[in-house]
Amino acid sequence: MFRALFDTLFKRTPTEEGFARTFIKAARAGGYAEPLDYQADDFRLRYGAGSYFNLHNAYRDYLNADKARKTQVLNSYLRGLIDSRNSAAAQPLEQVRPLLRPVIRNLAMLEEIRLHQVRNHGWDSPCPMAWQPFCEDCVTLLAIDYPDTTSTQTAGPQQDWGISLEQALAIALDNLRDASPDAFEAILPGLYQGAWKDGYDTSRVLLPDVLQRLALKGQPVFMMPSRDVLMVTGDKDADNLRQMVELSFHALEHGRAQSSQIYTYHDRRIVPFQVQDAHLQARLGDLQRLLRHGIYSTQKEFLDKIHEAHPEDIFVATHRLYSDAESGNSSFSIAAWTEGVFTSLPQTDRVILVQPQADGSAQTQVVAWHEVETLLGGLLSKDGELYPPRFRTLGFPSAEQLSQLTPMG
Repeated sequence: MFRALFDTLFKRTPTEEGFARTFIKAARAGGYAEPLDYQADDFRLRYGAGSYFNLHNAYRDYLNADKARKTQVLNSYLRGLIDSRNSAAAQPLEQVRPLLRPVIRNLAMLEEIRLHQVRNHGWDSPCPMAWQPFCEDCVTLLAIDYPDTTSTQTAGPQQDWGISLEQALAIALDNLRDASPDAFEAILPGLYQGAWKDGYDTSRVLLPDVLQRLALKGQPVFMMPSRDVLMVTGDKDADNLRQMVELSFHALEHGRAQSSQIYTYHDRRIVPFQVQDAHLQARLGDLQRLLRHGIYSTQKEFLDKIHEAHPEDIFVATHRLYSDAESGNSSFSIAAWTEGVFTSLPQTDRVILVQPQADGSAQTQVVAWHEVETLLGGLLSKDGELYPPRFRTLGFPSAEQLSQLTPMG
């Protein structure tokens, strides 16, 4: 519908502002006549009576899409805007009951919503959300499955439905089961990927029997590195376990991050899979660092804006990720703790302690995080309830404390 317009407007990689202008222009071309107010600081559109449409995912997915799919991506998000407008009004349970679905999301999604609220209304402002725990980094949420988009109900069921989140998710799970014929594709013999392509591939891990019908070596183990990628193999299939982890790097870099873990079932409950292979453990560590790096980077952007809106003399340290030349493909994360600078530190593998000198130079010492926690724990306090966690510095190590630390290369 918008192909000619997009071919003209997207010959070059757009900036955020340029993308927003183009998105609004395309919405107008598609018949959306209501006011759309672009809010550059939050990279979102305000519409209706105080509703917002975030552009972050649309922008990222557009940039990551190949040329043939860019128009499809934009059309999808434009339809999502229209569905968001239509879903803003309360709908009776009878109308939405067959549309309810469960979705699994990384905790960072909820954290972004909370930090948006904090920026606009302060740290003490209420931000009610309803979810069930899934694992250490993910939650299960309720969603409404519209024809062209998924409307995630982060606040849970509407009050006038008269049902609890648990009851709503039970309905959603039954609906998902009815919409789950066998639809796996073999990536390699014994390694499968969900191929429903309806936005709920990863949600189907909540239906153990769907995965257990696959022909596997042993019991099913699975990964869901991004929202749209579910991979399954057998717990006795060492080669495909390695392949699944390696493929997760690509999925994580080209999709919306979800989880870096491997899971399996115990009495139909989803539990972490205990990896015994040292190489595989190391690669999973690299995958988790990559996921955390993206989340910490977004978190820093939010916190910097919050501190501008609600002034506070604190430096939000950057989470940096580097390859470890001595360990082949391995990686490590690091952040800087500078003397005299009140800092919010991300939890990293290493910390670089920086002492500025009068001549403009600096003395530095790199130490492992576990030593920082053990020997310098009294100089750190947890920074609120942030996810992923951060720690506020309470001064700087003394010369005696620094002498007790083990320098790293």
